[in-house]
Amino acid sequence: MASGYSSGNVDLDDLFDSYVEGPFATDSGFILGGTDLSRRYAHIQYGSKRADVGYRIGGMDVSNLWAARGSASYRLPFHGQGYSSGNGAKTNSTGSASASVSIDMLNDGNYSIRRSATGGGNNSNTVVASGRWLPAGANASEYDVQFSVSNQGAAYFSTSAPTFASLSTSRSAGVSISVPAKSTSFESASTSISVHLRRAGGNAQVSTFSASVSASGWV
Repeated sequence: MASGYSSGNVDLDDLFDSYVEGPFATDSGFILGGTDLSRRYAHIQYGSKRADVGYRIGGMDVSNLWAARGSASYRLPFHGQGYSSGNGAKTNSTGSASASVSIDMLNDGNYSIRRSATGGGNNSNTVVASGRWLPAGANASEYDVQFSVSNQGAAYFSTSAPTFASLSTSRSAGVSISVPAKSTSFESASTSISVHLRRAGGNAQVSTFSASVSASGWV
């Protein structure tokens, strides 16, 4: 059903993106079926402003409240970023030398991305990015997540959510690579990990980051 409000003979539904998740914009004072239009359209923080539409609240056009049609994106802050981990085995070390990049989507609403190196005389585990995945006012149990990988190459991919799983429990995924420490081996892979996040019953929003791993023996 159209909103019944129009600008230039175009309904506002065709000028602003629909609400999907997260906080609502400030009430506009324009009502449809007893509900303010700010419950109908995406908060402008998720997109960009369009030209004024002629409806004003406190002297401000409502185009300052809602995301322009086609502009809203719910991708997480790590989208488009890149992280890497390498492990060069130390001379005379034994066993395996491994490197990994992983992401944890925690049920407290936070996420963290780590890089680590184990074996080959090395041992490190560093958080390289962290933040909030859960929108303000929402509950983690309302959300599902799925992880996928592309360009896997020689890397090993592991995940606790190969299909959509509830974030009432923390979920994780990562890529790793390993070689014998006492060897001439060198292995590397430049992968992409995608996080498919959806509010239960809704459409998934996909955030992707690159994860590069490499490991080499000391011989």
